[in-house]
Amino acid sequence: MTRKAAIFAAVLTLVATSCGAGPDPSAQGAAVAARPLAYSLTGDAALDYHVTMDMSMTTNFGNTFKALDPSMPSSMETNMEMEFDSSYRVTEGDEPGTYRVTLGVSNMELGAGGVSMGSESFDFSDLPQSELNDVLDAQVAEVTYVIDERGEVLSMEVAGIPFDVGGILGGTSTAGGNTGQMFGPELPDGEVKIGDSWTTVTEEALPGMDPIVTEQTHTIVRREERGGFDTWVIRTESSTGAYTITWEDIIALAEAMGGLTEMGIDDSMPPAFQMSMRASPTGSTMLTWFEPDLGLTIAQDISATLAMTMEMAGLPNTGGRSVSMSMNGYTHTLMELER
Repeated sequence: MTRKAAIFAAVLTLVATSCGAGPDPSAQGAAVAARPLAYSLTGDAALDYHVTMDMSMTTNFGNTFKALDPSMPSSMETNMEMEFDSSYRVTEGDEPGTYRVTLGVSNMELGAGGVSMGSESFDFSDLPQSELNDVLDAQVAEVTYVIDERGEVLSMEVAGIPFDVGGILGGTSTAGGNTGQMFGPELPDGEVKIGDSWTTVTEEALPGMDPIVTEQTHTIVRREERGGFDTWVIRTESSTGAYTITWEDIIALAEAMGGLTEMGIDDSMPPAFQMSMRASPTGSTMLTWFEPDLGLTIAQDISATLAMTMEMAGLPNTGGRSVSMSMNGYTHTLMELER
């Protein structure tokens, strides 16, 4: 197992899911009057957040692997801690009440963790920072998107290429991971107070795929001081239905982004290669500390689970057999506004 393969697999796992469990929301803060909620970002500004993440993932290899190679271990364990800074460059959108936001990631560092598979293991602490930077520079694309005052994503660009995908970064869009999203949930119309709930539904329509549907229930659970701010805590319970991603879907997405190499994927796969990734229904929980006077997210705590099965056919040295594996894991993220 090469260093690059190990870190690339772990980073992909983090990108594949959202994150983090929050405290019990049963305690209510002091009663406050109902009011409208809206995001109020200042044009030509930069907002900076510090993000910490941890992840645990188990990959179980199917019997087909053992049939091809009896020495193949039955599973692989991946554990990872990471921290980085997320910056958001904000300018006014073309339409009134909209904002154009560009996300940047910097100062990424790996903490404890590693990959183990049978007698082989790799500790992330052994990875030079320069090698980590090289891998991340090749995989992390710049994302720019336009939102309105309620936090709904109106349009977006990845690596300068526009995508017509409503909701792909809004709230807790689970399939895309949405790591470090500062805007929190999509806010409701009209006035709300502590104890009120509302529901939103998003569809993540990637090129070549049927939409991935996520339903979210948001509840204002309490008033709380956080980082010197007087915030309302919004709890979001999110549920994403089952979906399937095929190799053809990935090719379609790559073509929209300029080719496989632009996505950091090796384009030398055998012509007969086929792949199918099936995700089971999953859920996530997000707590957002929202400052209603400033219209700004102060902190977020997100947790999510991942359950996926992958089947591949047409790989070299498999004698025409298909192979399968399953992945089950958990991710947690905590994000705090830097002052």
